[in-house]
Amino acid sequence: MEQSYYKEFIKDVPNHPKNGILFRDIQPLLADARVFEDAINDMLDLVNFYKTDYYVGIESRGFIFSTALAWSGNRGNKLIRKAGKLPPKDLESVSYHTEYSVDTIQMEKGSGRVIVVDDVFATGGTMQAAVDLATKSGYEVIDTLCLIDIGIVKNHNTKCLISY
Repeated sequence: MEQSYYKEFIKDVPNHPKNGILFRDIQPLLADARVFEDAINDMLDLVNFYKTDYYVGIESRGFIFSTALAWSGNRGNKLIRKAGKLPPKDLESVSYHTEYSVDTIQMEKGSGRVIVVDDVFATGGTMQAAVDLATKSGYEVIDTLCLIDIGIVKNHNTKCLISY
């Protein structure tokens, strides 16, 4: 589908979560079953999922897409969570700076080829931290994928369905 098709289902919310931020609300896209299915199928077309063992979702909205992609592509799903949210067994951690704070994310150690997935690509910090964490945890990151690129960073390698 054309990007304009999807953009009709993305609502702009100015000054959220703080002044000066234009939040892209994906809830209307998720609420429409047909559009959400189209988005997942088109996201699958952006990557070589045949070489993938797992999709790795970044907390929390990345889970929505990684789970749907894993199910649609008949692959497994792994999670990257904020510190303290996963059971404390065989975890790796990475800390990184966001636009608003310093965060720590964790992932269970393992192996396999993965595609790291999030809903929005903004500055790239969260995606890079997730790639670093997946690699540190024993996985081979073969690609990165998101629904929306909000256009802050140019010339990045993350594949995004919608660009602003």
